[in-house]
Amino acid sequence: MSKKKSLEKTVLDLSENHKLIVVSNRGPIQYRIDNGDLVASRGGGGLIAALDSVLKLTRSLWIAAAMSPGDREVAAQADTIGIPPDKPLYQVKLVELEPNVFDQYYNKISNRYLWYLQHYLFDAIRQPSIDKEVKLAWTNGYVAANKKFADVIIENSKKDESPIILLQDYHLYLAAGFIRRRKPKAILFHFIHIPWCCPDYLRILPTEFRRAILQSLLENNIVGFHSWRYVRNFLYCCQEFLGHKIDLRKHRVYIGDRIVRVKAYPISVDAKELTTFSTTPAVLSAEEEIIKAGERYKLIIRVDRAELSKNIVRGFEAYAHFLREHPQWQKKVQFLAFAYPTRSGIEEYGVYRQEMEAKTEEINLEFGDNDWLPIDLRISDNYPRSVAALKNYDVLLVNPIFDGMNLVAKEGAILNKKNGVILLSENAGAYDELRDGVLSINPFDIENTGANIYKALNMAPIEREAHAKRLQGIIKRNDIYAWLYHQLRDIEKLTL
Repeated sequence: MSKKKSLEKTVLDLSENHKLIVVSNRGPIQYRIDNGDLVASRGGGGLIAALDSVLKLTRSLWIAAAMSPGDREVAAQADTIGIPPDKPLYQVKLVELEPNVFDQYYNKISNRYLWYLQHYLFDAIRQPSIDKEVKLAWTNGYVAANKKFADVIIENSKKDESPIILLQDYHLYLAAGFIRRRKPKAILFHFIHIPWCCPDYLRILPTEFRRAILQSLLENNIVGFHSWRYVRNFLYCCQEFLGHKIDLRKHRVYIGDRIVRVKAYPISVDAKELTTFSTTPAVLSAEEEIIKAGERYKLIIRVDRAELSKNIVRGFEAYAHFLREHPQWQKKVQFLAFAYPTRSGIEEYGVYRQEMEAKTEEINLEFGDNDWLPIDLRISDNYPRSVAALKNYDVLLVNPIFDGMNLVAKEGAILNKKNGVILLSENAGAYDELRDGVLSINPFDIENTGANIYKALNMAPIEREAHAKRLQGIIKRNDIYAWLYHQLRDIEKLTL
C-alpha cells in the first residue's frame, strides 16, 4: 500500500469517532480585494497540500487567522468557507482578530521575538530589551489571540468529546492550555516547524513567557519537531524550567501520571506533484534564460526568502572567497540568487536586504566586467523561476544559520537534471536526513563554505550521480504523505 493510501486509511479510521481540526496562523486560502472584488488564491507548499488532501476525506475543519482585509471581509460575510467552493469537501473558519491584537500577536511577539529566539538571531549585546511595551504585546496580543483561537476551536467542536486537534507552529503555543481546561478529553498534537533552542538561549525570554509556553505545550498529547536535535532541546527545557522528569531514550516528559510524547517527524515534499509542476509552461518559459546561462557557466544557485536566518550575505562572501582562492574559475561560473521578499514591516529585514544588495554590488565590481556578472541577485516572488533554477544547478547552496527543515534542499534533489551537488548547513533540520548525500558546511565558516564550492565544482561525475541518487531515494521514501501518516498513526495509537 502506498504511503498516500496508508494515510487515507488512517484518516478515515480516525474520523469515524473523532472530528479532525487543523489550526494554523495561515490557512489554505487567502483573499485579496481587487477593484472592489474579492479574489481567492490557494496557499502554496507541501504542508497545505498534504493537509488539504486529508481534510477532503473527512469533511473536517481548518481554522486559521484572517490575515488580510480580504480575509476579514470574507469572515464577516460567512461563518465558514467551503473548499473547494463548487463542491465543498471541508470547511475553513477564519478567526477575526482586532487589528491591534493581530499586530501584537503576529508582528511583535511571533515574528519579532519567538522567530528570532528559536533561530538564534538575537544580537544579545543590543537586543532584545524586553520592556513594558513587549509585555503588553504578550498579554494583549499573543495571549489574547491564542485564547481567541481556543474559543473558536471549542465552539466548533461542541458535539465531539474528544476531537483530534492538529496545532501548527510557533504562533499558537498557548492554545493547547486554553483548550485542555475546557476540553479535557481532546487529543492535542502540536507540530513546531522551526528549531527549538537550547535552555540557555530560552532564558532570553522572561520567566513568565517561557513557563507559559512550556506548560501549554505540555498539555498536548504529542509535540512534534522536524529534527531529533530539537526534540532533545525541548526535553531539556522541560526539565530545566519546569522540573519535570524526562526520558531522552523514549523521548517523553512525565507530569505526574501523565506522559507527553515528543517526537521528530521530518517534513518532506510531494515528489510527483513537484515534478509535474516543473513541466508547466510557466516553469519552461522561466527555464529558457537559466539554460542559456548554464551553457556559458557552471551555475551556483540559491533559492530563499530574503530572511535573516537564511544567511545569504555570508553565502556571497564565501563565493567571493572561492573566486579569490581559485581565479581560474572566474568567468566560468555564475551565482544566481533568487530571493523572495519577506517581513518588510520589520526594520532588520529592510536593512538585511540592503546588505544583500550592497554585497552583490561589491563582489560584481571586484570580479565582474562587461561580459561577466559574477552574482545575479533578484528579489521578487517568482516560484516558477525558482523551480526552473532548481532543475539546472551545478551547485545548490543552502547555508541557513538555523532552520527547522529547509525544503529547498529536498526540492532541489528531486528536480535537478544535472546531478548537481548540494552544500547544506549542518544547522538545517534537513541535514539529519540528507547528510550522506550532501557536502556539509558550517554556516558561519566562510572559508569552509568557499572550499566546498570548489570541491563541488570539481567532483567526479560518478560521485555526483551517486550523491544525487542517494538523496532522491531518501526523499521519495519519506515524502510529505509519510510525514503526516506517521503523526496520525501515533495519534491513532493513543485512541486504541
